[in-house]
Amino acid sequence: MRMLPWLSLIIVGISTLASADYEAGLDEYQRGHYASAIHEWRTAAERGDSDSQFALGMMFERGQGVSASLDEAYKWYRLAADNELADAQVRLAELYLLERLDGDSGSAAQWFERAAEAGNAAAQFQLGLLYLEGEGVDESAELAARWFELAAEQGHVAAQNNIGSLYETGRGVEQSYTRAFEWYERAAKQNDPFAQNNLGAMHARGHGVERNHAWAVFWFVMAAQGGNDLAKENIEASLSNLEEMQIAGSRVNIRAGASTDFDRIASLTRGTAVYVLGSMDGWSQVYFQQDNVPALGWISNTLIE
Repeated sequence: MRMLPWLSLIIVGISTLASADYEAGLDEYQRGHYASAIHEWRTAAERGDSDSQFALGMMFERGQGVSASLDEAYKWYRLAADNELADAQVRLAELYLLERLDGDSGSAAQWFERAAEAGNAAAQFQLGLLYLEGEGVDESAELAARWFELAAEQGHVAAQNNIGSLYETGRGVEQSYTRAFEWYERAAKQNDPFAQNNLGAMHARGHGVERNHAWAVFWFVMAAQGGNDLAKENIEASLSNLEEMQIAGSRVNIRAGASTDFDRIASLTRGTAVYVLGSMDGWSQVYFQQDNVPALGWISNTLIE
């Protein structure tokens, strides 16, 4: 089972639904006029506009248009968070987890929970991680599953993978390969390499779906191309269940396809080893390896022997 790192270090983007002063500040910010943006946002922030308060916090944290000051950033983030702006609540929680603010994971959990209760998917995911590991809260796989699933239903990719993991193992939920497969597939189709590897394993084992090593190799390759090193090992295990074939010509007829590695497949020559993963209308999807890089491509059936 794979669980993602605590958090993304990328600062949350600025909302575009706010006051006229906020909008004016956003326009200046996008033009790179940071001092002017701060002037507009400060006017609105001092009137209590939460989006402008959050934007000011971001500027002080980044040091854009002002000298960087975490104390000032905290001041404005806190005002926005107290005004129930979920993005500000999430950022405060992240800063506590990063130990950039005086506090602990319990402080982070409190802010994540406020944002999560308001429906913020990122906060729901992070709160799920805290409950899973017992960081700042009492460990509870059941509550972890609850928050992961709420975030997953909103399309949070990492949460989809993680709730899939919990369903696969039966941790915090009733074990179900079918539900695990469904969540892995949703995340895999959004190019999450960890979910793609997990989905490949489900195909290889026949868990939640009929065993199919061709599909397993497909998803393992997609995961490997996304940087998942474990998937590279899994490819070899599934390839042992498939027949090795060869390219029959010196030139390759390529068909467009989302998984086609055009540059690599165009260089294949007679005798190159490939594995056919599936065929349709005279074309076959093949797996091959070049320079130790796993690749996929669609080629004419006439070029395979």
